[in-house]
Amino acid sequence: MNTIPITSKNPRIPYTIVGGRKSDKNLSLSPVLSVLVLNRGGRPYKAEYLKHLESLGDVEILSVQGPSSTYDVESLSLRFPKVKFLIPGKNITPGEQINIGIMETSGRYVMVFWDDMRPGYRFTEKFLNQIDKTDELCTVAVLQSTKNETVPSLMAPSFYGNRLKMISLMPSANGVESLFPFDYAGIYNKEKFLLTGGFDLNINNQYWQKLDFGFRVHMWGESIKFNTGLKIEYLIEQIPEDTTPDKNYKMFYLKNLVLRFSGDSASISWSKFLQYFSKSGVGLLTAIKEFKAARKWVEINKFRFICDARQITELWEVKES
Repeated sequence: MNTIPITSKNPRIPYTIVGGRKSDKNLSLSPVLSVLVLNRGGRPYKAEYLKHLESLGDVEILSVQGPSSTYDVESLSLRFPKVKFLIPGKNITPGEQINIGIMETSGRYVMVFWDDMRPGYRFTEKFLNQIDKTDELCTVAVLQSTKNETVPSLMAPSFYGNRLKMISLMPSANGVESLFPFDYAGIYNKEKFLLTGGFDLNINNQYWQKLDFGFRVHMWGESIKFNTGLKIEYLIEQIPEDTTPDKNYKMFYLKNLVLRFSGDSASISWSKFLQYFSKSGVGLLTAIKEFKAARKWVEINKFRFICDARQITELWEVKES
């Protein structure tokens, strides 16, 4: 039930870093921004893609590879000295890729996107100065489809009775908030990201992993906001995300929807246990173990909360109305 420790230098899986050798050219890389490219495995023209990224500006680039897609890494690292390649020892979730990647990058901010996306701007000095002045934990860009249509990527929470529902909206104005970065894409403040613990390694479903991160960020007083001047383009059509509750939903539910904030701290009451047990689909001893783990996690972090999920959603509904 623990998220990644904020001082962790030992991720749970081994990984290798290839390339990014020091040179006179590399020494001039921007200290402000690093680029972290996640790999979905569907892009055959990696050399052309990396060449385009290098042409956007003098920033560090870290490309996360799949554990089985390493055959061309050595040759690519020779062709692209500004690029480092991160090779995990096994398949890991996008959230864990981001956790490791942000720890391995040197920029104060880390721009995260997939290898089937392309930034619609250059990393100029003006752009870097603008990024260096932002105070959000994550700044998200406007996403555009292959048909040049804006993707409804503003994620707003809403409760229908006791049922949580996410609403996808168009980003309407600069500075408007989103609960979480759609498709993980955004410019993350490295220091603030690490202080939140990053994405939960124990939640394997991408949708619930992002929701867990988004609620925690907001419950701990941080923000995720749009910069409508930034554009990121999809290069291929995207498959709709599966939002069906599964075993990962239980962990999200315990860490985010069961806890209550009162006074100056958060807690999970044992009075909520029977309700959880009745819907958990597991035996009594397993349910007790899961519930106790969630209570322990909240107890450890109780003074970091400034509100709970219900309060966030109620304020969001006022703000959007």
